[in-house]
Amino acid sequence: MVCWSVARRCERGGGGTVSGAASAPLGGGDGFDPHAPATDSTAAGDLVTLATGRVEAFSDGVIAVAATLLVLDIKEPAPGVDIWAFLGQQGPSLIAYAISFLTILIFWVNHHALFHSVERVDRPMLFINGLLLLAISFISYSTAVLGHALQRAGHYDRSAAVLYALTMTAASSCFCGLWLHLSRRGHLMVPVARLRTTAALRRSLIGPALYAAATVVALVNAPASLAVDAVVAAYFALLPRHLRRARPGR
Repeated sequence: MVCWSVARRCERGGGGTVSGAASAPLGGGDGFDPHAPATDSTAAGDLVTLATGRVEAFSDGVIAVAATLLVLDIKEPAPGVDIWAFLGQQGPSLIAYAISFLTILIFWVNHHALFHSVERVDRPMLFINGLLLLAISFISYSTAVLGHALQRAGHYDRSAAVLYALTMTAASSCFCGLWLHLSRRGHLMVPVARLRTTAALRRSLIGPALYAAATVVALVNAPASLAVDAVVAAYFALLPRHLRRARPGR
């Protein structure tokens, strides 16, 4: 006998079954009916799109690791060395570390905000998100290269600044790719968020444009390029206009 934990509206049919949201034999069996309509998120037979839980968890893990890897390049002073003098020498690396950490943090905040408006994901979106994570995970390497180059100065620091700015350009472009995909696949979003997709996409396009400018600046002056990167991070740390009105809970 099958015990139901939740009462349902049922209609009695022939053949000793109860027909409704699910059909179960009254006289025994496991109560499974392959023709019964689904009761979960695939109720409409949607096997193309997926829930967002796993992609959000995976993204959080990759971003957390990427942020953690940044600190591994910061060296500790040798025994007997004046710590403040040592930190002064490490200044460029510390500045690059701070800007990169804040940038990754802002990527995570905006990524979280984006997925707050997403109800389902499809395969193309999973791959675009994967490319975003690839670019974010590379930030730790480009930060280490830039930090070391700024300590030594010379032509090498400009090449390192170009690499750093290009990494940021790639990451921000992938973020734009997410919004572009959502603008064309409105059914993936919660209904109330669909009206703000264009505004979000327009704002996200500022990132690649400014990072491309930072790349050009890096060809001339590495510290100035890093300053542009910091300005971009500060801009995207601000709450966008299209999100200033609170959205009802999902």
